[in-house]
Amino acid sequence: MRGYKLDKPSFTQARERGAVEFGTRIAERESIMSIAAKEVVTIPPTMTIKGAAETMTKYGFRRLPVADPGTNRLLGIIGSSDIIDFLGGGRKFQIIQKKYRGNFLAAINESVREIMVTDVLTVDKDASIKEVLNLIIKTRIGGVVVVDRDKKVLGIITERDLAFLLADKLTGKKVEEYMTKKVVTASPKTTLGEAARIMTKNSFRRLPVVSDGKLVGMLTTRMIIDFIGRNNIFAKIVENRVDEVLKTKCEEIMKTRVATVTKDMDLGEAARVIKDEGVGTVCVVDNDKLAGILTERDLVLALA
Repeated sequence: MRGYKLDKPSFTQARERGAVEFGTRIAERESIMSIAAKEVVTIPPTMTIKGAAETMTKYGFRRLPVADPGTNRLLGIIGSSDIIDFLGGGRKFQIIQKKYRGNFLAAINESVREIMVTDVLTVDKDASIKEVLNLIIKTRIGGVVVVDRDKKVLGIITERDLAFLLADKLTGKKVEEYMTKKVVTASPKTTLGEAARIMTKNSFRRLPVVSDGKLVGMLTTRMIIDFIGRNNIFAKIVENRVDEVLKTKCEEIMKTRVATVTKDMDLGEAARVIKDEGVGTVCVVDNDKLAGILTERDLVLALA
């Protein structure tokens, strides 16, 4: 586990665009527990990968701390990105290919120990909001587990929790100043395997889906996990081959209702849209064309 000495690193990207004034008013000493999620769903290391996907779907989380069931001591963490990697996005896919010879059913019934991250980023419950903000930006990790001195799980804090600090605040900064303009997209016919590789290679959690230049949907790691967790994939498995699952088209999984904002919208107003819609990103549109995306991370950088 990684416990961090919290300091104030230099944030080049944030400084280039200018931190919003509100960022200077984040309580230097207010405990992270004031905004952390305290009712944390943990799973035992013996749970299957399929079980973890189902748990994510049931509770609506994209990351689950793995803890000893007797002591609640943190052992690791598994996120939706780990499962996407495992299903064909990256190096963890080799486990299915080599250890299970492509047998998808056998692989997803392996325990989460197989793919969980054991080097978990943790902070003490007395860490301040500002300190954890700095830490998340410095490490580029989207979630931090709050633990006590015995490494027992007390809470979890994510980029989304921090981004919500901007909701409804008049920042004086426009979405256009912070949005990502060069957006990697998928098409409705892009396969799940192709989308998984794009997500894993670029460390993305979401892909806008575009057809003829027009935004038609959004695919996220959560949607893929929900697809797995609902067991829809089993109708597609032929002879237990993962290849059949990876041929699923984005249009079969994506959401067609996409949260959008405009380039001239205040950053605080956009944060409110993200909060109200319960999403991790909003698409920036201009005359129905995709002009960019604004993510939780963009909002976190704005606070630096």
